[in-house]
Amino acid sequence: MRGSTVYDLIIRDATIVSSVGRQVVDVAIAKGKIAYVGPRPPRGAREEIQAIGKFLMPGVVDTAVQFDPNGDTSIWERESRAAVTGGVTTVLSLPGGCSPVLDYDSARRRADHAGTRSWCNFGLWGAANSGNAPEIARATQEGLIVATLANFDRSGDEGRNGGIGISPSELQDFLAGSSTIGVQLDVAEEATEESDAILQAARDHQGTIHLVHLSTAAELNLIDPVRGDLPVTAGVTPHHLFLSTDDIDNPINTNPPVRAEQDRRTLWTAVKRGRLDCVASDHHPSASMADDGVPGSELLFPLMLSAVKYGRLSLELLVSLCSESPARIFGLANKGRIAKGADADLVLFSEGEITRVQSAGLMSGAGWSPYVDREAAPKPDLVIVNGIITARMGELVATEPSGRLVSRG
Repeated sequence: MRGSTVYDLIIRDATIVSSVGRQVVDVAIAKGKIAYVGPRPPRGAREEIQAIGKFLMPGVVDTAVQFDPNGDTSIWERESRAAVTGGVTTVLSLPGGCSPVLDYDSARRRADHAGTRSWCNFGLWGAANSGNAPEIARATQEGLIVATLANFDRSGDEGRNGGIGISPSELQDFLAGSSTIGVQLDVAEEATEESDAILQAARDHQGTIHLVHLSTAAELNLIDPVRGDLPVTAGVTPHHLFLSTDDIDNPINTNPPVRAEQDRRTLWTAVKRGRLDCVASDHHPSASMADDGVPGSELLFPLMLSAVKYGRLSLELLVSLCSESPARIFGLANKGRIAKGADADLVLFSEGEITRVQSAGLMSGAGWSPYVDREAAPKPDLVIVNGIITARMGELVATEPSGRLVSRG
């Protein structure tokens, strides 16, 4: 061992995967950051891991979770623990719940709720509402929220969204105050007032308009003509990729709903052709299939890795969908990459193995999953959060949470 011991951890001979390719190198970590990437670190470390034949990628960024439905910090602790065992190192908290994130003060309270209880890093969505654009801008400027979610008021949705929502014309009010605005399309066949407002906002906005949870072929057809010309990105959930109304016996309640098989196949084609940018779980710790939402953050990465096994996407595209693009869309400059100076959020895994999801192995407090008995890859060999080995082979090994609030830029 050459020189003095200055690194906390060295991962040797791992195959780093990025969207542009693969390389076998050593990665050294010090003080929660990646300190060296190359053929041989000049000094030793307190701990070394031999990773020949294994893949190393940036930690998964799950951009849509509900870990704080009622302000109970034990729920956040439990759900973040489950997520990190599946490879998720950063989550973005949806703004709903009994105390929605509508202004600076409510964002501060939610950040404090997570505080030292989160096993993964976390960022916050703010919710657009009539008249709160100045407060959302303030929370963004102060680094408390990373994006604004604009739900459109729809007939019958008031109970579902907790009264949060804006009209299509109000979307323009939020363009100056948020770098990333998330909106959800609901297009069955043709353009609507909402979709017209979204496209106009994209023409006027200097930041990103992110279409969350695309679920139909019609929605894809609407945005395809403007991709590359306007700052529009699009995401999809695992339940819209892996489930359809044709193959589930008991319907699950999601927003948007699980679609027909033809839409599901169209979404997979879009993923493979690069027409979708990221995958987010839309995780809700719902107690049963009859409740609103699906638990899924801890299975996000295993499900997508199983798709690599069956040729639906490459490892390089998986890294883009799960790590690189989410970090870029939401301005998380130190996430989603393995490079000197980046945060040491990493996932070490093997490729090619497939197992079946067992309810006994799930850690979410929901206690159920629509993916039980379905095929998925095993949970990662190793999950590192801020330089700390947090999970091994699906089991929590860290002694305390190390997640932190993340900000843009």
